[in-house]
Amino acid sequence: MPTSRVRRHLASTLTFALTVSTLCLATGPAVAYDGAGAAKYADTYAIQNNTPAYPVFGGDCTNFVSQAAHIGGKYPFRNAYTNASSDKSWWIKGAGTHNDDFTWANAWAAADGYYRFLIADNPGGHPAGTAPGSSTDYWTPDKVTAGDVLFYDWGQGEGVSHASMQVGHGVDPSSPGWKGNYVDQHTTNRYHAFWSLKPYNAAWATTTIYFMDIDAAN
Repeated sequence: MPTSRVRRHLASTLTFALTVSTLCLATGPAVAYDGAGAAKYADTYAIQNNTPAYPVFGGDCTNFVSQAAHIGGKYPFRNAYTNASSDKSWWIKGAGTHNDDFTWANAWAAADGYYRFLIADNPGGHPAGTAPGSSTDYWTPDKVTAGDVLFYDWGQGEGVSHASMQVGHGVDPSSPGWKGNYVDQHTTNRYHAFWSLKPYNAAWATTTIYFMDIDAAN
């Protein structure tokens, strides 16, 4: 092949390769938090446990929400397998039928730790307001979408001590008179429970609920 034709051929090949590469970069899937995926996981395991992949705790609420955010929502571990007590660490390691088969960061399993982690992480989560446990509002929290997290302070001096995941809206199947946004949770395990938990919460009069919007860029 003459030299000029070789050069034209190589230039054409390079241009095609760069074009294909650019198209792949432009159209490839974005790495982002999948709120719908997190909600789907929560729906799947709201009433059951995903064992032996994960442990089950006596107070299992945050372990459950963390699973949904990580597995369903694809929220990546932070500082994996190190600095377990740090507010910037969020991870779990192990598999088996006993809790001793696992190690985890405090933020993975403790509601107050997970709340602090989402605020400390970047991009993490963004506080989206509060509401009283007495609330019966149909659409509240209006800024919270599927895969976002609700934190609860029962007002008994323990601070934030419970977490649930927003998964949709409609009628609470266990309390048919309650209609609005609903959540999934563990301890007590509930599927599509009315978001304020007023039908189930004996301490509703002193409860404060904190809404956390998880940034889609995670």
